[in-house]
Amino acid sequence: MSLIRCPECGREVSSSATACPECAYPIVTTTPAMPHQSPSDDAPKWWRTALSIVARFAAGAIIAGVGGGEEESAAAVVGGVLIAASAIPTWYRAKIERLKAAHGSNWAVHRIEERMVDLERRQQEQLDRIEREQTEQIADLEERVEFAERLLTKQREQIGPG
Repeated sequence: MSLIRCPECGREVSSSATACPECAYPIVTTTPAMPHQSPSDDAPKWWRTALSIVARFAAGAIIAGVGGGEEESAAAVVGGVLIAASAIPTWYRAKIERLKAAHGSNWAVHRIEERMVDLERRQQEQLDRIEREQTEQIADLEERVEFAERLLTKQREQIGPG
C-alpha cells in the first residue's frame, strides 16, 4: 500500500482507497491484469495455422499441376488457385488471434466496432447516393412524360376533331 495524490484536490490518499476522504473523488488505481501467455501456449496454434496454409497451397499446386485436355487443365488451374486462396482467411484468422493475445480481447472488440461503424457509414452513403440517383431518374422520366403529353396534345390539335 502506498500513498498517491488525489487528482481533484491534491491530498495524499492511500492507494487502496476507493475515494478521496477529503473531496470524495473516485480513486482508480487498479488496472486489469493481462493473463500471461507463455510462448509454448502459442506454438501449437502457430503450427496448426502454418500446416493448414502449407497444405492448402500444396493441394492447390497439385490440382493445378494435374490436367488432361485443354478444358480440364484450365479447370484444374482455377480449382488449384481457389484452394490456395482459401489459405488467406486462415492467415487472417490467425493474425487476429495473435493480436487478441497481444492486446487483449477488448482491443479486438473495439476494432470490430470501429469497422462496423465505418461500414454502416459507407452503407448509408451508398443508400443516399442511390436515392439521389433514383430521384434524378424519376424527375427525368416525369419530364419526358410531360414532353410526350405536350407532343400528343399538339398532334391532336393539328388533326382536329374528326
